[in-house]
Amino acid sequence: MKKTGVLVSLIAVFSLVFAGSAQAAPKGEKIAFKTVFVSQDTSLTTLPGGIVYGWNRLTSPTRISKQSATVEFLGSVNYVDGSGPFNGFITVTTVGGDKLGLSVSGRGLSLAADSSTADARFSGSITIIGGSGKYKNAQGIGTMTGTRASALGSPVAMKFNLTLK
Repeated sequence: MKKTGVLVSLIAVFSLVFAGSAQAAPKGEKIAFKTVFVSQDTSLTTLPGGIVYGWNRLTSPTRISKQSATVEFLGSVNYVDGSGPFNGFITVTTVGGDKLGLSVSGRGLSLAADSSTADARFSGSITIIGGSGKYKNAQGIGTMTGTRASALGSPVAMKFNLTLK
């Protein structure tokens, strides 16, 4: 009887270990997607000297590996004359409910002649901070680049390239 109980326990433990690892994202997997973010909520302060700072919540649908997903970007900016650093958190949620959490740090550069936040270019470094479902225990790095034609708060086209470690 004891041998049967031990065997059943071992099978249960191995089942849990292998079931959990089967859901984890494969190391070295490359994930690339494009999106056009739309601002859902913004709190910005403008001060003399061309200073604009605050936060923005942007969302967008996208496709990752031919699967529908949504992306939420919670970003903060600290711009002078339309350019400067930004930081934030990005959550990618697949239609199946898998989540991938990202942290981003980058710079925005406005090419507008009037020192506004229009005609902007963005680039940033990404750190994968975790995930659930397929992305359980995900780690890695990546980059993002993008553009915005109009002022801060208008749609932003972004491209993401991630590599899981």
